[in-house]
Amino acid sequence: MASDRTGLNGRAWRIAFTFTAAAILLAPVWTVRYPLLIDYPNHLASAFALAHLNDPALQFSRYYAADWNTYPYLTMDLILVGLQRIVSIDTAGRLLLSLCVLSVPAAAWFFLRRANPGQESLAMWPLLITANLFFFLYGFLNLQLGLALCLLLLGAWLKHLDRPGALWWCALLLFSTALYFTHLMAFGVAGLVMTMYGVCARIGWRRLLFTWTLFLPGALFYLHATLGLHASRVLQFRSIGDKASGLLAAVLSYSPSIDFITLLVAAGVLVWARSGKSKPNWNRRWLWVAGMLLALYCVFPASYGAGMDADRRLVPFIVVLGLASLRLAPRRGRALAAAGATLFVLRGAALEIQSLRAQPHLVALAESFRVVPQNARVLPLIDWAGGRPLIERHFWAYGVIESGWFSPALFHDPGIQPFAITAGLYNPYGTAFAEVKSVDWNAVRADYDYVWSYRSPQFSGSLAASGMQVFQSGDLEVFRITRNRPVLADLAGSAASPRRSLRIMRACRDSQACR
Repeated sequence: MASDRTGLNGRAWRIAFTFTAAAILLAPVWTVRYPLLIDYPNHLASAFALAHLNDPALQFSRYYAADWNTYPYLTMDLILVGLQRIVSIDTAGRLLLSLCVLSVPAAAWFFLRRANPGQESLAMWPLLITANLFFFLYGFLNLQLGLALCLLLLGAWLKHLDRPGALWWCALLLFSTALYFTHLMAFGVAGLVMTMYGVCARIGWRRLLFTWTLFLPGALFYLHATLGLHASRVLQFRSIGDKASGLLAAVLSYSPSIDFITLLVAAGVLVWARSGKSKPNWNRRWLWVAGMLLALYCVFPASYGAGMDADRRLVPFIVVLGLASLRLAPRRGRALAAAGATLFVLRGAALEIQSLRAQPHLVALAESFRVVPQNARVLPLIDWAGGRPLIERHFWAYGVIESGWFSPALFHDPGIQPFAITAGLYNPYGTAFAEVKSVDWNAVRADYDYVWSYRSPQFSGSLAASGMQVFQSGDLEVFRITRNRPVLADLAGSAASPRRSLRIMRACRDSQACR
C-alpha cells in the first residue's frame, strides 16, 4: 500500500512539473506583444505577404510572388499560411512558437524512453535547448521543429526495429518526408544517425537498406527542387578555437550570468556523477553515434551560402544523442534531473523578465509604423554592431504586416523560402539579409519612399541629404525620402568623422545639384 501511495505521489509530481514547464515555455510567447525572437518578424512578414498576395487593399502582388516548390524548410511557411485562413497572423505565429517550444522536450522524452530505457529523467536537460538563444531565440524555428521531428523519427524507428511491420514502416516514411520539408540538416542527421546506429547494432544489411528507403522521397524532392538552381554556395570554415567555443551554443541565453551559472552547474553535475561508487555506465552504441556526430561537427563548414552557423546547428543533436548514451543509478539520475529542472526554471524566469522589460522599448519603435503611409516602399538600414544579436534587427518587418510595406530585406533565398521579390527595385541586401556597408543613395531616392534606420550613424549624413526625418525614438530614425535632390556622394560609405560629414552636407546643400 505504501509503494502504491509513493507511485501516485511520484506521478502527481511529474504531472505538476509537466504543466509548470509548459507554462514557463509558453509565457514568453503569450504574455508579451512582441516575442523576443530575432528572425521571427521577418519570417512572419513573408508568410503574411504570401497569404495576402491577392488582397486588393494591399499591393504585395506588385512586388512579391509565391515560389512554391519541393524545397526543404517549407513546414513553417505552410503552417503560417494555412493558419491564416482561420486566425490572424499574430495568433498563427504564436501557435507556431508554442508548437516549437513544446515539441522539442516532448520529442526528446519520447526518444530517450526508446533509446535509453529507465533514464527518461535525463529529458530535463533538453529543456535548456528549447529556450536557447541560438536555437530558438535567434528565430531558427524550422531547426527547432526539425530537431523535434528528427527525435520522433528516431524513437519510432527504434520501436520499428523491435516490432517491424508494413504499417509502421509507412508511418516512418511519412515522418521522414515531413522531416525533409521541415529542415534539410535534421533530415540528413536522421539518415546518418540511423545508419551509424544500424552498423553499431548490427541490424543487418537488409534492414539497413529498408531504412535507407525511408529517405528516398526526400532525396528525390531535393533533386527536383535544386534542378536548375545556380545560387552561389561558398563554403566557410572555423578555426579549432571557434569550433570549441561553438559548443557553448548549447547553453546560450539572453543573460551571460545565467549562462555562466548553467556551465558551472553542468560541469559540477558531471563531475559528481562520475564520482563515488555508482559511476555511470555507457550505452556504447549511442556513445559511438554521438562521438561520430561530434567529429562531423569538427569538420562541418560554418556557412554554406545563406546558411550561416551551419556547424553549430548540429550541437542540439549532439547533446540529445549524448544523453542517450548515459546510464545513471536511479538516485543520481533523479539528482541530475533536479539540477536540469532548476536551471530550466531559472532560465525561463530570466527570459520572461527580459521579455517584459523589452516591451516598452519595442512598443515605442512600433509607433514608427503609424507615420509611414500604407503600402509605402521602405528600406531598413540596421547597424549589426559587430554581429551581436539585436531584437531590433528585423523589427521593421512588422511594418509589412501592419502597414503593407514593401521591403527588399524580407528573406527570399531561392531554393529555401517559397517567397520571391519580383520588383526590380534597388536591393543592397541581395537574397539574404546581411550587413549593408555602402548604399547607392541615388537608387534609394529613385525607388523608396522611406528609410527605417536603427543605430546607423554612418548613414546619418546621407539620410539628411536625401530626405526629412519624420520619426525618432532612441536610436531609431525614420526619414521620408525627397526625390527632387540627387545625392552627390555616398556619405555613409566613407569613414568620415561627424564634422567632415557635416561639412559635406553643407557643401551639398549649397551646391546647385542639391537645389
